[in-house]
Amino acid sequence: MGIGFFFKNVIIRNLLLVILFSAGLAFGISKWLNTYTRHGESVEIPDVKSMKPEVAQSFFDALELTYQVIDSSYNKKLTPGTIIQTLPPAGSRVKKGRTVYFRLNASSAGTTVIPDVRDVSYRQATAMLRTLGFERIETRQVKGYFRDLVVGVEYQGQELQINEPVPVNAVLTLLVGSGRGVNPQDSIEIMN
Repeated sequence: MGIGFFFKNVIIRNLLLVILFSAGLAFGISKWLNTYTRHGESVEIPDVKSMKPEVAQSFFDALELTYQVIDSSYNKKLTPGTIIQTLPPAGSRVKKGRTVYFRLNASSAGTTVIPDVRDVSYRQATAMLRTLGFERIETRQVKGYFRDLVVGVEYQGQELQINEPVPVNAVLTLLVGSGRGVNPQDSIEIMN
């Protein structure tokens, strides 16, 4: 049996053609994928923290990257409208054309509603307000039947209603009872 036998046998000839065709197809797909996915080509994400997105855009245009703002949070120590974080982080390598996501520093602290803190202790009311993000809480004693019981909340000299929206960075004043035996049915008077 010589080589001529292998080429004359239909089954063996078709089997060899299938193997050659499969190898050629695999090689072609591999080359196409390398080109299509830009295998081995990447750029480094620049550090654009503390920049405004408009300024950072020139860096991203030069690297053929795009960006999208996905979130914001407020930090009073940072300039409003600046980039806080990039995803993927700065220094990561990505392919051209990739979208990088930004988290910005909001321009204001935002608002939240005042919960019902009446008729709870001063400590509990303070904890409730701090949980919502209020950091600046002052107290003022008023005539009240029970000592350290909150009877109201003020903002800029005005008593707040339950569920009233207030800036998170507001200075709130808790009106706390003095416990000097005033009947709870009597009106509240401010102590001097």
